[in-house]
Amino acid sequence: MRDLLLSQIAEVRHQFQPVLTRSHGLPAVARVILKEKAFAKSHRPEGLFSKNTCPIIGGETFGNLLVSVSAGGLKYLEQNIDQNKSDNISADISTIDRIEPYTAGDAAGPLGIDGLSRTIVERKISMLKFRLFRHRDSRADDHIRTAFFKLARSLKLPKPKPLQYMSGLRVFRICGVTPQVLRQMASFVGTQSLSVFPQFGLFAQYIPQGNVTADNFPRPDPNRPYPVVGLIDSGTDPNNPFLQAWVLDRDESDVPRADQDNNHGSFVAGLIINGRRLNHNDPRFPNCQAKIVDVVAMPKADTSVDEADLLATIRRAVQKYPDIKVWNLSVSRTDMVCCDNGFSDLGMELDAIQRRHGVMFVTCAGNYAEHPLRGWPPEDLGENDRVFPPADTALGVTVGSVAHLERTDSRVRREEPSPFSRRGPGAAFLPKPEVCHYGGNCNDNLDYQQVGIVSVDGSQHMAEAIGTSFSTPLVSSVLANIQDAVVDPVSRNLAKALLVQSAALRSGPILASELRYKGFGVPGEIDEILTCAPWQATLIIEPEINPIRRIFAREDFPIPHCFRRADGRVEGEFLMTLVYDPPLDPSAGAEYCQINVDVSLGTYEQGKDGKIHHVAKIPPEPKDYGKLYEKYLVENGFKWSPVKVYRKKCERISGQRWRICMQMHSRAGLGLDVAVPQNIALVVTLFDPKRQKPVYNDVVRAMNQSGWLHQDLQVSERVRIRA
Repeated sequence: MRDLLLSQIAEVRHQFQPVLTRSHGLPAVARVILKEKAFAKSHRPEGLFSKNTCPIIGGETFGNLLVSVSAGGLKYLEQNIDQNKSDNISADISTIDRIEPYTAGDAAGPLGIDGLSRTIVERKISMLKFRLFRHRDSRADDHIRTAFFKLARSLKLPKPKPLQYMSGLRVFRICGVTPQVLRQMASFVGTQSLSVFPQFGLFAQYIPQGNVTADNFPRPDPNRPYPVVGLIDSGTDPNNPFLQAWVLDRDESDVPRADQDNNHGSFVAGLIINGRRLNHNDPRFPNCQAKIVDVVAMPKADTSVDEADLLATIRRAVQKYPDIKVWNLSVSRTDMVCCDNGFSDLGMELDAIQRRHGVMFVTCAGNYAEHPLRGWPPEDLGENDRVFPPADTALGVTVGSVAHLERTDSRVRREEPSPFSRRGPGAAFLPKPEVCHYGGNCNDNLDYQQVGIVSVDGSQHMAEAIGTSFSTPLVSSVLANIQDAVVDPVSRNLAKALLVQSAALRSGPILASELRYKGFGVPGEIDEILTCAPWQATLIIEPEINPIRRIFAREDFPIPHCFRRADGRVEGEFLMTLVYDPPLDPSAGAEYCQINVDVSLGTYEQGKDGKIHHVAKIPPEPKDYGKLYEKYLVENGFKWSPVKVYRKKCERISGQRWRICMQMHSRAGLGLDVAVPQNIALVVTLFDPKRQKPVYNDVVRAMNQSGWLHQDLQVSERVRIRA
């Protein structure tokens, strides 16, 4: 094995010889592919690829590492492989399948050099997106940037324009690129990717249904406060007085009025404002309402906006309206699904914006419109119906669609995933969507008359349409109302946890095969989310886990007396939702989420060995997730999800003392220093499915007896307290 690796390193040296032999040589990049067995055990060859050899600077798909290559580093790497017989180095060597250079073909992506050249010619594109490697060394990164600008000058290209990505990506816009210079640009050792700028658009057609009136779209109550949702879309109809009464402000700096098509933006806005009333007061639609700030980002129908321009609008809007914490983004990429080997640049940038500004983006899963449309149970469509970016944002909320109505020729029945709703998982096997709502139904020809969603169009009409674009605003309205209905500020983690907990509680146990399409279900009403019926009790725990101890535990968890049988064993149902915002590394590929947190609720009693043992009793949901994917993908993907749900119907479980425990683990080998406390929101609901036992009172009594400090969630007076 050592001889094979040495020969591969020689090939890497040969590939980059012209660069490495120059004075002040630029660092190149090689790919280290780990053996599946080693990767499944999360082993990283950190001793072999150290700062003295070829340090790890990032990753791609699970098991693929990227390392920085220099002439001196290769020399020391060869010496270690050839001469160092220590157990640690031998163990590192045993994990490696092969080492290979990162080439121009890799930089050109799935299309390859020839495919990208054809795209440039056929679509008459002269502006490309260029991403440079980061070597985690400021001097090396500066040398690469200088050489990159020099290369552009030598090819007689305009000066590259740097784009400021908060996530730390080194992205540039390059104009004037032709197929003749494409290979030289891709062959530059600093090039991580060279591509056409992703385009994002809107999907919808509309069936008019009559005029908007005060009866079907009443104005806001002047004596009632409303939360506000930021709407980044195509703009609302400025001539609709009923709609504009709910618009607090309008920003159309980036799209002049003459270039606007307000159908999509008006339809989304109507559902944020008045979703239930517009849909015939169907009680399955949320009863909450919200006002909006209208940010016009999308131009006329059948056109799109590129990633850089869309991001510029989003950043400016979030900074202009700092008090708005929920932003609806019903747009999606139309040419590439989310992938296993990494997160989209837009998804990662949205995460950076959310973290910096304390906001949350609610995005749609995207629409699948190819024939035949998917039915239910679903056909296997390969990867074609997977979610579109930016549905892969790790910190936001992604929304799928389910049908609320059906016809004899509908592709699916009511309450089943809509035939056009794209499915998860998201990037790196994270569970997406997290939740769903009603977005309509259709037949195999996309005919949706009488089974679509009703809202308003851009011409003062009621209209019918379908799409995940329209299930998304229903969730945005619920999320904004969760945050607004609590007297004290609610963290992003807690708002998201309450949303997911509500969906999981209403939906009941879910299978992994359904999770990919529906998430954890449709959220409930605000009073259901924020108050407790007598037969249930919800506990909210928001600790900070210390990065040194990496554990949080509370003993004497309050098991209600009504859950205990005469023999002391426990019977009852438990549901837990855990949400946290982990450190994120955009260079890490599929290992973007750098911290994993697990929660364990279980017994805490003395074993036969005389020691106190914690035994978990509430397993993660869905239990059968591993059946869908290879075990190591589940362990390295789903396990690291910042949203987790646990559920158990306990039947005769022994144990007098119960304990809740959260533990934190960080990834190894990718160079991110995790030195800050990890914020967490945990929502635990104990309930009687027969709705008879006094769970709430018993939990309060148990908390008082055990000395748990607690206080009720202070909700505003407008939230109905349920009897």
